[in-house]
Amino acid sequence: MLRFALLNILTRPLRSFLALVGVAIAIAGVVGLISVSSGLKSTMTDTLGKVHGLVLIEQNSVDPLFSRLPLSYAARVESIPGVAACVPELWMVAPNVEGQKTVLGLFTGIGILGLDPERHTHLPAGHVYSRSMKRGRNIEAGDAGTRRAVISERIAERYHKDIGSTIRVGELEFEIVGVYSTGSVFLDGTIVMHLEQAWNIAGAKKERDMVSSFYVEPKATTPEELSRIEKAIEKEFANDSRKVDALSTQEWQSEFGNIIGNLDVFLIVVSSIAVFVGAIGILNTMFMSVTERVPEFGILKANGWSRGDITRLVLVESAYLGIAGGLFGCGVGVAGVQIAARFMPFHPTTPLPLVATAFGVGALLGILGGVFPARRAAGLSPVEAIRAA
Repeated sequence: MLRFALLNILTRPLRSFLALVGVAIAIAGVVGLISVSSGLKSTMTDTLGKVHGLVLIEQNSVDPLFSRLPLSYAARVESIPGVAACVPELWMVAPNVEGQKTVLGLFTGIGILGLDPERHTHLPAGHVYSRSMKRGRNIEAGDAGTRRAVISERIAERYHKDIGSTIRVGELEFEIVGVYSTGSVFLDGTIVMHLEQAWNIAGAKKERDMVSSFYVEPKATTPEELSRIEKAIEKEFANDSRKVDALSTQEWQSEFGNIIGNLDVFLIVVSSIAVFVGAIGILNTMFMSVTERVPEFGILKANGWSRGDITRLVLVESAYLGIAGGLFGCGVGVAGVQIAARFMPFHPTTPLPLVATAFGVGALLGILGGVFPARRAAGLSPVEAIRAA
């Protein structure tokens, strides 16, 4: 029966191929979209793993870019028992770099980070950028009155810069004194400079006592100690006009996980539409096949084939289409992800369970698409079917 079913499919190559392609496109879409989502989640998890302390931002702010806190908060945070250092940070999108306008974006945008290098030296584990220096040096306290900056290797390659050369940010020229590489697409788009110079670029003279956030490291980085200090910080500013949220790496991961979870739901809904279309394609192919082969089914039943035999024959044919479409779709999806990864700022990941699930969906589509045609074929009367010839 297996060979007979395969020959039946091959005798209608064009129709079978179109049904197979319909399933393959749906499966490839599922593999590709979920792989991108999985890669994005893995990249963010790796990025957040580089942050050892707490980040303080204005309460209910979704990002440091939209947060504004008084600089004076730093001393109050450092007075809390167990806090080793509190580094004020001013984040902003670079107005332009080397005369080229920059845009706000996770992967292509260029940001500016102004920090207090004196407090920076008190961090037990060091700031993520200081730990990632490849050559040159960090920003120092003496750089307040001079225009010096640290850039990433990605920015250095993009603008053909290196230590000793200058880079224009906005209307100001900065000497490059260091180059870093965190290995994270989210972090390597930042130009680091002294807080005073970041204020100069912002042109916010009346807000020189305001920063975006604070990076806090405790003396002991155990989960229990981080939790205690987090609660102590939020309690310290509970009665201030500008309250704070103290966020740990786990909380950032949870927030990002919720966003990715919502994205996954959206992708599944979109993919389901393509899967439904693929199922309709198999149903149409098998229905047309059954309609054209009515006399054939009559002859088979007249020669002793039972209703179950006819049902199995049609289901095997539709399963072949689903399995072939699943294999082809998985192959195209995995290959497409590998090709796309060369042009993407992060690496999509394709877990083996995803491929297995996608293949299973393809096979299931084939079987379901053949259920109705199989029942119709099995219900034909041998005499009436032969007369239809």
